[in-house]
Amino acid sequence: KAPRRCAVHKVSAALDALVDIADGRIDIHVLMALAAFASVFMGNSLEGGLLLAMFSLAHTAEEYFTRKSMVDVRELKENHPEFALLLETSGDGSTRFSNLSHTKVPVHDLKVGSHILVRAGEAVPVDGEVYQGSSTVTIEHLTGETKPLERTVGDAIPGGARNLEGMMIVQVPKSWEDSTLNRIVQLTEAGKINKPKLQRWLDEFGEHYSRAVVVLSLLVALLGPLLFKWPFFGNSVCRGSIYRALGLMVAASPCALAAAPLAYATAISSLTRKGILLKGGHVLDALSACQSIAFDKTGTLTTGKLMCKAIEPIHGHLDVRNGLNDSSCCTPSCESEALAVAAAMEKGTTHPIGRHQTMKTNSLRPLSVPWNIFLRYTDQMVNASK
Repeated sequence: KAPRRCAVHKVSAALDALVDIADGRIDIHVLMALAAFASVFMGNSLEGGLLLAMFSLAHTAEEYFTRKSMVDVRELKENHPEFALLLETSGDGSTRFSNLSHTKVPVHDLKVGSHILVRAGEAVPVDGEVYQGSSTVTIEHLTGETKPLERTVGDAIPGGARNLEGMMIVQVPKSWEDSTLNRIVQLTEAGKINKPKLQRWLDEFGEHYSRAVVVLSLLVALLGPLLFKWPFFGNSVCRGSIYRALGLMVAASPCALAAAPLAYATAISSLTRKGILLKGGHVLDALSACQSIAFDKTGTLTTGKLMCKAIEPIHGHLDVRNGLNDSSCCTPSCESEALAVAAAMEKGTTHPIGRHQTMKTNSLRPLSVPWNIFLRYTDQMVNASK
């Protein structure tokens, strides 16, 4: 089975080498293919096949780890809405949207100045400005910040932000190509072009090195009989100049140099699995000379998630109806009732502080208090009545 596998590798390598030579390119790939074929003429076809197999395996592994490093970018693109709800203007062309009539269109077809409808729970498809309405949005998956942001008329919203509540009409000031999310994707994908310093050096050096080895092998084959009286073809007793030239080509094949970029691809893949996206392998080169590092705190050094460690009752409360301050201390039963009230009021909220407060009170198992009506004031307080 081994000779057949070697033959398959040789056929593929031969085709690639012929294409490169026809285009006038002699690089490490061509040199490796020539060295493998040279081993066949020297009677070592198995070694030649293993040489090509190792070379192909290194490049396959490099492509695999590179594709793996782009998983987060693909997930970012998949989670972004592909369509937007384009609002229809009135017959006179004015921007009055009384009935909120809309058409579902691809985000790439949105024009600058158009107006889109963003409902609660939906993601903002492109960068925009709030034209009508107000709501709370989160950009946690873009910046790591879990704290919701209040957005009202005139405020900017980045593409990819998720609308937590309310309904907004958003005006589109820029095209999809210039949106925040698309620029993030393009910036990360462009990192594949930014090769590390070692790989750039290998690409440049490999071409000159390969040409030098090929020329030197030809000189050994042609000048060997003239300078050293070697036979041209030779025999088992005395190796000819062609055999020696092929041996030089095999010995000079840069197996280790060809596999060097694999170390960068593996490092990038390992960092990606840990949630670190790099703009390219050149960043790893820069780390060797780095003396200071600036970190973004939320979502990088911290988890970006709130945690309710304790609940401290206030001794005394304000009687809103009578405007009196009752300074009486809270009893244990009063504390349990206060926790039950807080849990009931925050139970249906989407605010992260409310969610974590609810989880904390549920872990303490407070008393159950029924509430029929509760109103949520986003940036101030929660007000409820039985």
